[in-house]
Amino acid sequence: METFHLEQRGELGILHLHAGSANALNARVIGAIAEGLQQASAAQLKGLVLTGYERFFSAGLDLISVYEYDRAQMARFLAEFDAAFQRFFAYPKPIIAALNGAATAGGCILALACDYRVMAESAIIGVNEIQLGLPLPASALEIARHEIPPQQHAYVFYSGKSFGAEEALRVGLVHEVVPPAQLLEAALTRLRAFTAHPGAAGGMLKTMLRGPALERMRSGAKSTGEIFLDAWFSPAARATIGAMREKLLARKR
Repeated sequence: METFHLEQRGELGILHLHAGSANALNARVIGAIAEGLQQASAAQLKGLVLTGYERFFSAGLDLISVYEYDRAQMARFLAEFDAAFQRFFAYPKPIIAALNGAATAGGCILALACDYRVMAESAIIGVNEIQLGLPLPASALEIARHEIPPQQHAYVFYSGKSFGAEEALRVGLVHEVVPPAQLLEAALTRLRAFTAHPGAAGGMLKTMLRGPALERMRSGAKSTGEIFLDAWFSPAARATIGAMREKLLARKR
């Protein structure tokens, strides 16, 4: 099954992520995002729109598969996750998230790693790892901290809430809300504005703006990784994640 499609619109691209299972993040999906960026770079596209399929942008970690990892396997996956999100966050061209559906947990972080977020009125978004008893790994924490207004940190992080469009706009999780039928064109309009300038100034600005957050990701990866792993394998989190995993499996039967 094809996990993504890069659609070219002149010098711009739309990266359609359609990996199935709600675009839940596993090694396959993370690899698809990386490959999509490589193709866009090879095609010398000036910028990208990232979107999902049907009702899903991305629903976060693939709990069905990663639940079965032992600590060493989960540590390797976490390192791959951090590295992939660092590369995505540092991508030198503008990326606009077109949030067609649920962007929750790691899917919310993926949206926040983009430079600008346009949300369909029917979508939801939220950093809800706390509902599973989990903190955020280094890359996710710094991306979220960089993009969410500081005065909203406590509400967004501690509530674990999934926000509808109106409140997501109010708390600063997204920049625009539009009817679903207008989503892609609204995202492309914003991308055209972001890429209309000459030279490489945009890439330089992005590097300067995001450089401090990237440094914190790299320096904190080991310590926050151990904290995340301790939480992931704690009895309370295993019970909560296991119960959610069973619900997901039941939907597939």
